[in-house]
Amino acid sequence: MAPGVTDADRHRLLFGRYRAPPFRYGDSAFCEVRGEVVLVGRSSGRVPWPVGRRGSAKSLAVFGGRADAVRRESATAVSYWWGITAQTVSKGRRALGVGPVTEGAHRLKSENARQPAIVAGREKARAKARDPVRRAKIAAARRGKPRPPHVIEAMAAGRRGKPHDAESRRKMSESPKRRGTRPPKAGSPWTAEEDELLPQLPAVEVARRTGRSLQAVYDRRRVLGLPDGRRRKE
Repeated sequence: MAPGVTDADRHRLLFGRYRAPPFRYGDSAFCEVRGEVVLVGRSSGRVPWPVGRRGSAKSLAVFGGRADAVRRESATAVSYWWGITAQTVSKGRRALGVGPVTEGAHRLKSENARQPAIVAGREKARAKARDPVRRAKIAAARRGKPRPPHVIEAMAAGRRGKPHDAESRRKMSESPKRRGTRPPKAGSPWTAEEDELLPQLPAVEVARRTGRSLQAVYDRRRVLGLPDGRRRKE
């Protein structure tokens, strides 16, 4: 079991030692969030960084190493070293087109998930979810109550484009057979008496006597290994 994650682990920068580039007050620089800014100061964070002014607003300029850190490091680490809030980091990510989970954030989440308390909580939740009495109560409460349309759509969207594996397909095939149900368009099963008519009578007559479509008769004949009865063009 992994030991607990320390503050040093949470704040560790994974992709380099970031240093502010040399600059002079009054220099212009291109901030990747706000555009052209005038450098008017230096922050007092653990990684001192140039402060850019655009109009009357001032904030840390996002360029060079800081832009790389916003793209790759966790928000916790960037906030700690640059002395800014997590909301500021999120705003910078959106401006740079970066998703909510960077490489650094993924590493931090993975380490947090291995903490003893988190692992114990997951095991407790799994045990509770497998409790047969609890599951029976939930099933009874939901039985006969259709799911809301938005829930059905969300479930469908979550599965769309994800093919089932072979084991899942086998189970889905066996389940209706075990219950004796058929797909809505499959019609009723063929009886032994109906099957006896197939090799004895023309397809049209079988369709008339059974009330099935001509195509259904052809298909059933093929299933039984019989000629389907249709005339072939020479």
